Amino acid sequence: MSVPASLDRDGEGRYRVNGPMTVATVPALWPVLERAVRDTADFDLSLGGVTQADSAAVACLVACSRAARGRVRFTDMPESMRVIVEVSDLGDLFESRAGSA
Repeated sequence: MSVPASLDRDGEGRYRVNGPMTVATVPALWPVLERAVRDTADFDLSLGGVTQADSAAVACLVACSRAARGRVRFTDMPESMRVIVEVSDLGDLFESRAGSA
């Protein structure tokens, strides 16, 4: 059984993911994250608390960008996620929607 990821509010429109973002944890994290991004006009998500990430994490961020009703910015992206973004040729999506990743 894997440790779940959590989404913590860190101020107005600012959130932080803590724990692993993997194929095992993203299905439980996504509904919470989707609700937060839909309810926030300017959404900042720190990924500094992510302890493990795979392609499900990047897919979750793409879905987050699509669900947003306003600006989305991802910060503190772990190197493992950056590599997946680069290999998947998603850099433009994250740079244009994310600001500093």
